[in-house]
Amino acid sequence: MMKTLDKYIVREMIIPLAAGFFVVLVLLVGNIVYNNIGIIVAKIKQWPDVIRYIALQSPYFVVLSLPSGALFGSSLAVSRLARDSEITMMRMAGISVRRIFLPIFLVGALISLIAYTFQEGITSWADRESVKVLKRLWATPGDLAIQANVFFRADNYYFYVGSVNRSGKTYILENVMVYELPASSGYPTLTTARSATMKNGVWVLHEGTNYRIDRDGDLKLVVKFRSMKLDLRRSIADYILQEQKSPRGMSIMQLREQINLLRTSGLDARSYQLEYNYKLAIPLSSLVLVLCVAPLSLKFGKSGGFMGVLIGIVVLFFYWNVILFSRVLGETGGLPPVLAGWSEVVIFTVLGLFLVWKVE
Repeated sequence: MMKTLDKYIVREMIIPLAAGFFVVLVLLVGNIVYNNIGIIVAKIKQWPDVIRYIALQSPYFVVLSLPSGALFGSSLAVSRLARDSEITMMRMAGISVRRIFLPIFLVGALISLIAYTFQEGITSWADRESVKVLKRLWATPGDLAIQANVFFRADNYYFYVGSVNRSGKTYILENVMVYELPASSGYPTLTTARSATMKNGVWVLHEGTNYRIDRDGDLKLVVKFRSMKLDLRRSIADYILQEQKSPRGMSIMQLREQINLLRTSGLDARSYQLEYNYKLAIPLSSLVLVLCVAPLSLKFGKSGGFMGVLIGIVVLFFYWNVILFSRVLGETGGLPPVLAGWSEVVIFTVLGLFLVWKVE
């Protein structure tokens, strides 16, 4: 009887689980396109590499979308069973709430295992490969996507252009402003020019002025020039080389080795410690979310079919905000890396256990 019950509950989860996973994944992949629209437009002729770059960025979001699938699968399944009084009949037959929830928790644990395996086997590799593709895209001759009267960013520069005209492969620009962010120590630089030309990532500014600004906003140095060249391709290539060392592209084992190396050298390992704990904790999200959402759906599921969706959205909203807030605190030193990386697991596990105890 129990095996039949388990199969029945798991079947109830399959369709909403798949739907929740794919909907959230599509939204997150759309975010890749939005964040990289500049390079997509500028390098559209290299569309195979553009598509490859988006595809290689997607595995990272697969790991983030799996908990959403588990969450909506459990919330909609339990809500449906509660609404049709099937859970009430199960409890009248002497089956405890924890036993009814057991197959749901096992599905959450299985998805957590899949997420961890996928993260270590595919996500880290895909992130490193995406950096190589991005480097190849920037190395390919082509121009940035430039619009008039719009601020846009490339590497360490913010650009503003009053008007844009094109002659063949060369952009002719009027009323140009370039703001260069300062290094870790130093002054920001503001450059204005009456006109400029841009081709293959090389900017030539004409009849301009270069300003150095201190931290108080006062001008420290003013230099006028007739012509100044800015080779953006080189700076972007340098930037991409730096990104290859990003903790996000490392596996858990590689992060552990890097942390030990930095500690031995007496250097700050906070960013690597944060990513290490984050990568250990995130795969567990599927289990802790179903632990929390199943009792909530049992309590409120009788209110209507929409309630399962609403519960899933609300829990997911709070879950992502806990992750974002704790990561910001971890990066700025407000929380130790271990606590920042595991905060969402700790909070939702405690909350889930309390809710299961209450509904029982």
